[in-house]
Amino acid sequence: MPYPLAGLLRIRDFRVDAASKAMRAAETRVRAAQAELAEKEAEWERYGVWRQEEVERRYQSIMNRAMLLPEIDAFKAGLSALADQELLREEAARKAARALEKAREEARNAREGWLLANRERQKIDYHRDNWQQYQAKEESRREDVEQEEFKPLLFETGSDEPSYSDF
Repeated sequence: MPYPLAGLLRIRDFRVDAASKAMRAAETRVRAAQAELAEKEAEWERYGVWRQEEVERRYQSIMNRAMLLPEIDAFKAGLSALADQELLREEAARKAARALEKAREEARNAREGWLLANRERQKIDYHRDNWQQYQAKEESRREDVEQEEFKPLLFETGSDEPSYSDF
């Protein structure tokens, strides 16, 4: 007799497979987000070092030089633009950190979904094992009953007639 919940078992298998794929995809997104964060932080750090050097170079270029007020304003605006660019890189790094945290949360949720799907699958496996054991016991019982119902006729030695004395 085929297992009556075989269809449900196949569904649970599909769910476990889907949850496993979702978990692997989420882990891949975490690794990509980690790489993105490392890249953004490195870019921010490199820009900060470069900005300090550029500010120093710009100050050295105007030292001991007479400048008009509009030139000074343009110089300050240039320094401000450099600082703004650094802030943009800092914000990109923070955004990458938030994306990484979100990817980690999705990975945790995907893992919980995979664990749940596995637990549900294990319940069906446990039921199937119990059902198979019950079926084996029932089959053994049926064979025993069949054996009890069948009693061979005993022939006495030297006689072609069965002996009914045992009955």
